[in-house]
Amino acid sequence: MAEDYLQYWSITKAPFSLTPDPDMLYLSSQHSECLMRLKYAIFSQKGGALLVSDNAGNGKTSILGRLKNDLDDYYGGKVRVVFIDHPTLAPIEMIGEISRQLGGELHTDEKIRALNGLRDRLYELYNENIKVVVIVDEGQMLKERPDILGELRILLNFCVADAFLLTFIFSGQKPLDSVLRDMPEFWQRLPVRFFLRNLDFNDTRGLIRFRLQQVGASTDIFTEDAYEGIYNYSDGCPRVACAVADLCLVIGYSKGVRRIGFVEVSTACRDMDSSGDGYHYYAFMKSQDMALDSGRASNPARSKKPHPEAASSAKRENAGTLDMQEQRPHVSLADSINCPFCGEANAKERRFCTNCDKPLYRKCHGCGSLFDTISNECPHCGADIEKAKAETVNQARDDLRPFDIMENSYATWLGALGYSLEQGEEMLIAFPRGNMITPGPTIKEGSARSSEKAQPCDLILSDRRLIIGRNNGDTTAVDLARIDTCTISSSGMLITRKTVLILGFDGKIYRLALPWSSGKNREIFDILSTYIRSEMLK
Repeated sequence: MAEDYLQYWSITKAPFSLTPDPDMLYLSSQHSECLMRLKYAIFSQKGGALLVSDNAGNGKTSILGRLKNDLDDYYGGKVRVVFIDHPTLAPIEMIGEISRQLGGELHTDEKIRALNGLRDRLYELYNENIKVVVIVDEGQMLKERPDILGELRILLNFCVADAFLLTFIFSGQKPLDSVLRDMPEFWQRLPVRFFLRNLDFNDTRGLIRFRLQQVGASTDIFTEDAYEGIYNYSDGCPRVACAVADLCLVIGYSKGVRRIGFVEVSTACRDMDSSGDGYHYYAFMKSQDMALDSGRASNPARSKKPHPEAASSAKRENAGTLDMQEQRPHVSLADSINCPFCGEANAKERRFCTNCDKPLYRKCHGCGSLFDTISNECPHCGADIEKAKAETVNQARDDLRPFDIMENSYATWLGALGYSLEQGEEMLIAFPRGNMITPGPTIKEGSARSSEKAQPCDLILSDRRLIIGRNNGDTTAVDLARIDTCTISSSGMLITRKTVLILGFDGKIYRLALPWSSGKNREIFDILSTYIRSEMLK
C-alpha cells in the first residue's frame, strides 16, 4: 500500500518523515542564520557556541546534522565531528566517548589520566591540521547534573597559544538557557549563541512546499486554507506541522481527493488531538493495507488519478458520504442501507438519503457510535438513545448558562426577528448581533486571509440546528448532523490573541468570532464545539 500511496501523490518517498534528515531541512531565514553562526564559531575558532530551541521540534538536531555534512564537504575530510546525543553519562564515560569518536582509546578509570589522554589526542589532530568539533545535543537533560556540566566546561580550556583545540557546540531546549545563565563561567565561554523559535505562516507554508518538492511533487497539493489550518494547529512548530501534513496526505489518499483542503486538515488535527502529536502515521499506513485496499475495491474510481476537474466534481458529489477512513466498524456491512424515513435503498457509505435527504444513521451520545437501526437502545453500549441525548443537551445548557444574556426571552426575541424553531426543537443559547454601542458576533466566509470582511450576525444554537442571521436579511440554518468541520483556532500574541470557531458545511468554511476576551471566547467555543461534535455524523 505504501507504494500505491507514493504513486498516488507522484512522490519518491514520504515527504514528512519525522527523522532529522539534513537533506529535508528547510532553511528558513532563522535556520539559515543559525547555520551561518555555527559555522562562524568553527571557522573563527571561537571555542564555544550555544544553540537553544524555544520548543521541541524546532529543527535544531536537523541543523546540527546539516552542519556536520557541510563541514565534511568544506574541509575535505580534515575534520572530526563528535556527536553526543545522550549527555547523561558519568564524567569518565563522557570523556571516554569523546576519545572513542576521535579514534582514541580510554585505558584508565582515573579522570585526570583520561583528560590528559584526551588532550594529547587533540594535540595530535591539531598538528595534523584537523579541525575538531564536539556537539552535545539534548543539553536540557543536564539540568540536574552540574557535575557533567562542569566536566564539559573543562573542554573549553583545551587550547594552545593562539587557538582552541576544539570547538564545543552545546544544544538543547529552553531549560538549558536558564541553567547556563546561572553558570557564568560556562555562559561566558559560549560567545556565539542562537535561539530557534517557531516558524511564521510564510515559513510554515514554505516548509511544506519545500519538502514536497524534495520528493518530486510537481503540483501544489495543499490549498491556502490547508496551510492556514496547519499553521494554526502547529503554531509554526516544524515537527508538528510535518506530522499534520503527513496525516493529511494519508487522509487525502484514502478519500481519493487530489488537493488537501481545510476539511482534510481539520480531520487530521482532530485525529492528532486524539492520538498525540508524536505519532507517525506514515509508518502506521503499512499495517492498514487490508482496510484501505478493501475501501478502494468497493470504489474503483479511487484507484485511478482523476482529472483535476473530475476530482473536484467527484468531491462535490461525495460531500454527503462518510469518508472510507472514518467509517466505524459497527456500521452496516451490507451493500446498501434502507432509509428509516422513506425506505429508499442507499449506498452504505452515504450519510443522508438520496430521496428524502434525512439521516441514514443515528448517533449515540453515550459512546459516539453510529448505527442504522431504529431501536432506541444503542447496540454497542446499551445506552438509552433519547436519555443520553437529553443528558448531553442539559449539560450543554448548564455550561452555557453563565454566558446566556437572553435568559428566558428567547421566544420574544426570535419572533421579533422572524426566526422560528421546528416542532420539539430546544434552544441552547443565542448571541444577538451587535450595534454601534455593543459589539456582537461576527461571521466571515473563507480563510482568515480572504478578502471578505467579517459581518455582524445573530448566532443561535439549538439542540439540533445552528442558525446564523446576517444584516442583509439572509439566514443560514444547518442541521448539526451535516456539519463536516468544527474546530477552534487561535492566533496572535497573548494580549491581542483572537479565538474563532471554524465550521465547515455545504462545501464552505465559516469563521465565527465573539467580541469578548480570548479566554472567555475560548471557554464558550469549547462548550459549543463539544456539543456540535456530539451531533455531527462526520
